[in-house]
Amino acid sequence: MKRFWGLIAAAGLLGLAAAGTNAIDAGRARAVREDAQRAAEAAGLRASDGLGARVAELKLKVQNAAANPRLAAALQGNVDAATLQDLFRNEVWWQPFRDEFKVYAIALDGEKLDVLEGMQAAEFGGEALVRAARARREPIAEIVMGKGWPYAAAATLAPVPERAIAPVLVLAKPIDEAAVRSLAEKARGAVLLSDGKAPVLESGDDSERERLRRAVGSEGKGPLFLAPDGSWAAVVSRLAPGLWMWSFGAAAPDAASAGSTARYAIWGACALAAALALFFTWGLRRTPAPGSATDPRLTVGNTVPGLGGELPATPARGTTSGAGVVTGGTTAGLGDAATALHTGARPTAGGAPTGEGAATFGRYTLLDRLGAGGMAEVYTAVTFGAEGFRRTFVVKRLRAELARDATVVAQFIDEAKLGSTLVHSNIIPVFDFGKVGDEYFLAQEYILGRDMGRIAARMVERHGTALPYTVVLHVAHETLKALEYAHTKLGDHGNPLGIVHRDVSPNNVLVSARGEVKLFDFGIVKAEGRVSKTQQGVVKGNVSFMSPEQARGADVDARADLFSMGLVIFYCLTGEVLYRGNTTYELLVRAATGPDVGEQARIAALPAPCAEIVAKALQVDPATRYQTAGEFATALLPHITGAAAQVSRLMHELFDEELKEEAAHFAAAAPAGDPSAPASAPAGTGTQAMISRRS
Repeated sequence: MKRFWGLIAAAGLLGLAAAGTNAIDAGRARAVREDAQRAAEAAGLRASDGLGARVAELKLKVQNAAANPRLAAALQGNVDAATLQDLFRNEVWWQPFRDEFKVYAIALDGEKLDVLEGMQAAEFGGEALVRAARARREPIAEIVMGKGWPYAAAATLAPVPERAIAPVLVLAKPIDEAAVRSLAEKARGAVLLSDGKAPVLESGDDSERERLRRAVGSEGKGPLFLAPDGSWAAVVSRLAPGLWMWSFGAAAPDAASAGSTARYAIWGACALAAALALFFTWGLRRTPAPGSATDPRLTVGNTVPGLGGELPATPARGTTSGAGVVTGGTTAGLGDAATALHTGARPTAGGAPTGEGAATFGRYTLLDRLGAGGMAEVYTAVTFGAEGFRRTFVVKRLRAELARDATVVAQFIDEAKLGSTLVHSNIIPVFDFGKVGDEYFLAQEYILGRDMGRIAARMVERHGTALPYTVVLHVAHETLKALEYAHTKLGDHGNPLGIVHRDVSPNNVLVSARGEVKLFDFGIVKAEGRVSKTQQGVVKGNVSFMSPEQARGADVDARADLFSMGLVIFYCLTGEVLYRGNTTYELLVRAATGPDVGEQARIAALPAPCAEIVAKALQVDPATRYQTAGEFATALLPHITGAAAQVSRLMHELFDEELKEEAAHFAAAAPAGDPSAPASAPAGTGTQAMISRRS
C-alpha cells in the first residue's frame, strides 16, 4: 500500500510540474500578446501624431497663402474663373505655391470649386472641405482620397472686403513615399496605407511591411490585428473615406523568454520531490514497530493518527486552508471592496469593523476598507483624543509588497508631500504621512459628500434630466479656483512649481453635503522637484477627460487641465462623455486629435452660455483656449449668481438619507478594543472610495 501511495505522490508531483509550466507558458504567451499590442498602439499614436503635425503645418500654409494681399486684390470685383486660372498658372508671386502644392483651387461663392489646378474636379472631391471651412469659419485641414491617391488638403476663407461671401482657398499635396517614410521613422516601425483591399503606400523594415500586408482587408474588424502567435500586432486608424493607416508593433525579445527560469525550477523541484517520494516508499522497507504512530494497523473511527492527538480527516467549513481564508464556506477576498468602488456600498468582508474588532494602525482606528488598487489599500479611519475628541480621515496604505520598490515609494512620497503643501478651501488636503512598521501611509481629510460623476448619475436616475447649468458652472468655477491656486503655487525659494493636475475628471471633483466643492487626487500630478518622473511619451490620466497634448504623451502645461475642465462641464451638462469609442485605443486616438465636426455640433447644442464657454475650453491648440484657470473662472462668474445655495439644496434632495446614515456610521465608531462599543456600527455608503481608484 505504501508503494502505491508513493507512485501516486510521484505522479501528482509530475502532474503539478506540468500544470505549473503550462500556466507559465500561458502567462508568457499572454505577456507577449499584451506587449505586442502595447507596442503597436504606441506606434500608432506616434504615427498619428506625425501625420497630425503635417496636417497642422498645411493649415498654417493655407492661412498664409489666403492672407497674401495680391491674392485678395485678384479676387476683388467680378473676377471670372479664366482670370484666376491664368493667375495660378503664370503669376510670379504664386510660383512658390505652384512648386510646393500639386493642387490649388478657389471656390468663389458656393461649395463648387470654380478654379481647380492639378486635378479634375470629379477626382478631387473638395466640396466637403469647402463646406466645412465655410461652416466653421476657420482653416480646415484633413486627409482626402483623390484620383486613387491620398492627399493632405487644407481650406480657409480668403477675406475680401468687397465680396459679401468670402472665397475659399484650397491647397493640397499628395502623401508620397517621403511622407510615409517620415511617418515610419516617427512610429519607429513599419507604416502602411491601404484602401481596404490593397496597400497604397508603405515604408519601414521589409519583414515588418510583409507582416503588415496580412492585416490589409481587416480594417472593418476593429482597430487591432493580432498575429496568431501573438508576437506582433498592428493597429489601424481611419484617415479618410476609403483610406486607412496600419502601424506595426512587436513584442520585446525578453517578453518571449520571460518565465523560462521558473519553468526549469518547477520541473527540477517537482522531479526531485517525486524521486524522493519513490525512494522512501520503494527503496526503504522498514517494518514499523507494533503500536507506533506509523503502524498502518492503527485507525480510530474517521480520523488519521497524528502527533499529540487525532486530526480531522476532512477540514471543516470555515477553516483556514492554503487556498485562502474561507468563511462560512466562501472565500473572503477583494470582491466586496471592488463592489464598493462602483456602488458606494461600504464593504464589511475584508475590512476592519468598528468597535471591539476595529484594527489599530498607528494612532488611527481603521473602520471600513473602501478598496484596493495596484498601489495601495484605502480605509476610512478615526483618531480619538481627550474629552471625546474624534476626527475622521481617509488612510491610504502603500501595499506591503511594494514597499521595496523605489519607484512606487517615490511616487507615494511625492503625492504625500505635494498634497500637504496644497492648502486651499477647494482642495482636499493631506494631513499626515509616515510609516507604521514597514508600511508607508498618508491620511487625507474625509469629506461627507459625493463626486460629480455620482451626482450627475443620480440626477438622471431621479429626474431623467441632466444637472442645471448654473449648478455645473458653479462647481466648475470652484474647481478652477483650486486649479488656479495649484497652477500658480510657488516653491520654498519662490520658484514656480509648474503643477499640472493631469486628471481633472468628474470622479475627482467632490461636493460636500453642505455644497462645498473640493478637488482631490493629485497622485499623477506634474510638478517641478518631484522624485518620480513620468517618461516622455507615457500617457497617464482618464482618457475620456484628457487634452490632446496629454493623450499624445507630449509635455503638458496648466492649459491641459483647462481642456479637461471643459470636458467635465460637457459631461455634467449631458450625462455623456464627449468622445465615443469601443476600446481604450479608439478613445485615446479621439482624445489625441480633439473634437471633430460631429462632436463640435454636440458642443454647439449645449444651452447658452455653455456652448461658447465649452467650445473655447476645448480648442485643440492650447494658445486659443483660456490661458489660465483664473481667466476661465472669470468667464463663468456672470452665470452662477445664487448657484451656491442651489448646489446645497440639490445635495440635500439627492443624497440626504444616505449622508445622514453615513454620518451616523462614523459617530458610532469607538477606539479599537473599547468594550463599551457596539459589535458593529450601521453600514453606510462610501464617500471617498474613488480615492483608491488609481492607488
